[in-house]
Amino acid sequence: MTVSNIYKLLDKMETVMLKGFPLPAALVIVNHEKIIDTLDKIRASIPGEIQEAHNIIKRRDDIHLEAQKKANQILTEAKNQAETLLCESELLRAVQAEADRIRQQVINDCEIMKKQAYEDVESIRANAINEAIAVREGADKYAETVLTSLDRDLSELHGIVRNGQKHLSKIKADSIAAMTSQKTRSQFSSQLTTQK
Repeated sequence: MTVSNIYKLLDKMETVMLKGFPLPAALVIVNHEKIIDTLDKIRASIPGEIQEAHNIIKRRDDIHLEAQKKANQILTEAKNQAETLLCESELLRAVQAEADRIRQQVINDCEIMKKQAYEDVESIRANAINEAIAVREGADKYAETVLTSLDRDLSELHGIVRNGQKHLSKIKADSIAAMTSQKTRSQFSSQLTTQK
């Protein structure tokens, strides 16, 4: 059948509608069988090209629907992947932030330990200097005490030596005087003997 036959059938259907019994509110009573028969003839007279075009349009709609589903699926997957990447990115940022915090904490701890070590070294050095000064002062005091005691002992010994020297000088003088006196007496005695 041709397209003109389709138009003829449509005109026939219109005529059936116009010849129908009118009702209020723009309704019409028509012969049901005639309308169905005309519709069947229209369907049967649709050329193969139109049917194929209809099938193509239907397939196009199906393809479009499938493409829409696929696009929605891809979009959902992309959204999920983006959320995953975002979570991973946030996790990476959190890990990086924690690493930065730990590194800063280590630097701070090292600075504190370095400062404490420096203070300890300074304290040990100051204590060593104070102890050295105390030892030196103690040694100086001890040496002064020993030297003072030695000076006193030497002074006493010097006095003893002088007294000993004086005593020896006196003994020597007394001895010489005694010897001289005895010699003089001997000589005098000798002279007396000679004179007799």
